[in-house]
Amino acid sequence: MISKKKIKNSKGKDLTREAYNDIRKMIFSNELKPGQKIPYRRMAEGLNMSLTPVVQALKHMEFMGLVRHEQNKGFFVDKVTPQEIDEAYKLRSIIEPKMLAQTILNLDEQGEKKIRIALDEYIEACQKGSLKLKLVKDIQFHMSIAELSGQNLSILILKYLFDFLYLRFGQELIFSRPSEDSTDAHTAIFNAIKSKDIETAAKVLEKHIKDIHKNALDGIQERLSEADDIIF
Repeated sequence: MISKKKIKNSKGKDLTREAYNDIRKMIFSNELKPGQKIPYRRMAEGLNMSLTPVVQALKHMEFMGLVRHEQNKGFFVDKVTPQEIDEAYKLRSIIEPKMLAQTILNLDEQGEKKIRIALDEYIEACQKGSLKLKLVKDIQFHMSIAELSGQNLSILILKYLFDFLYLRFGQELIFSRPSEDSTDAHTAIFNAIKSKDIETAAKVLEKHIKDIHKNALDGIQERLSEADDIIF
């Protein structure tokens, strides 16, 4: 059982959460790659904290399936498998459309503005051509819709799924094709939500998730095939 005790410094800062967020950023930015051993002792020194909060953060990530622990060897960033990608996207295709109906029922002017801002920021990120920024704004767009549903458990599960997909599988796998751009799909989803058209919004969202699901699977299969073909 993972301890839920929070370790705080003299200023009341949650050091375990700070360590978790820093490790998360390192995985997302590819500073830590699949299969790589996590240098948690050096991390603790770099974060100017003891080993305890860093290890607790890694144990939490292990529980979530984001890293792997090997006895007497340490923690490792786990490698990707097509089956896990498939399962994660299938879960998204179940959870997100079901939350959407409640989001539309709860929608007010402030909620519509929140989704509109998230859409505009995603479009701007696509225009800038930054893959990392595009990934962040993609998550924010989908979470802005989900959070308006008020379904807290589903929101928590969806946050976990995004961490699982974007950390475990990396941006080079999820958006394996540089030309992939979800601007049209995001815009169509927003327009249907704005019109309070639950049926159309759900259909567009389901197709959008299905398309990126296929691209993710195609991407990992291509990458695995390329790795098999490399001979030194």
